[in-house]
Amino acid sequence: MSADWNEVICIDDWLPDDSLVGSSVYPEGTREKAAYFSPDDVGDIPLRPNWRYLFKESVPRAPWQFWMEIMAYRIGQVMEVPVPPAYVGLSNRERADQATYGALIEWFYSQKQGYIKGADLLRPLIPDYDDETGWQQNLQTILNVPLFKNVPDLLLKHWAMILAFDTVIGNTDRHPENWGVVITTQPEGKRAFISLSPAFDNGTALSYEHPEEHFARFEDSNQVMRYLKKARRAKHHMRWSLDDHDNMNFFDFMRRFVREYPETRETIACRLEFTEADLRARLEPLTEIPVGEGRSLTPRRLDFTLKMIMRRVSLLRIALENV
Repeated sequence: MSADWNEVICIDDWLPDDSLVGSSVYPEGTREKAAYFSPDDVGDIPLRPNWRYLFKESVPRAPWQFWMEIMAYRIGQVMEVPVPPAYVGLSNRERADQATYGALIEWFYSQKQGYIKGADLLRPLIPDYDDETGWQQNLQTILNVPLFKNVPDLLLKHWAMILAFDTVIGNTDRHPENWGVVITTQPEGKRAFISLSPAFDNGTALSYEHPEEHFARFEDSNQVMRYLKKARRAKHHMRWSLDDHDNMNFFDFMRRFVREYPETRETIACRLEFTEADLRARLEPLTEIPVGEGRSLTPRRLDFTLKMIMRRVSLLRIALENV
């Protein structure tokens, strides 16, 4: 569903789903999360009825972090990149006598479908695979996963979109637990249909780690460039190949991606055909949603976020021009 929803969604009456969180499908991470099923009647709210949703909070040091998931969803729509719908959720039962806000994120496959994590696809192909960090994840191994041998063009197009999206939002967390394959069974005698997961789990992006008092630092253009190209948060969670000793920055990686696979240039370029005004029109209504002081998406943070996005877009366009 593509409709925006600019109000808080209370989930106090939703049915908890205790089978998901902490499982191998969605292991515990740095942020508190819980899973629920939406009611059968969702009214005019753009939710799927009787569907699993993840309620994901912010880390304590950045109480505004949950907005990153919600903004990423809307940015994905503008870029025409598949991202699970995400809305502002409210629970009054996560903590006693306390309103808890978080991102309410639509689960990306049904209970009738299967799912294989990226880690499970890579592990058989990488000796001594490190499950804890996933640091050995690399593009060349992904492109040679046997499950993908019949869909090489679709695989390249998908990763072109996802990597362009992660570059634009500055997402450093597309590790092997944050992508995978959805399997839809077919009638007996037919092969199962596979599709790659959308770009889910986008909270470690959009400069969420910076409180507003840091924003003044980025008035220095040199500081901006260091942050966007040289900092630890300027790299995909993916190496080019298993033999590489380090991760390239977003833009060097994308330049090499297009040089090696020129058929992806148009896919990436099309994802960048938007303006700051396009993004602002989709994101600005979020600043009006009341969630309490210290948790709000303030106009100042929105301005800063848009500034960083458009700088990344400019750098990515330059990278494509200099292949």
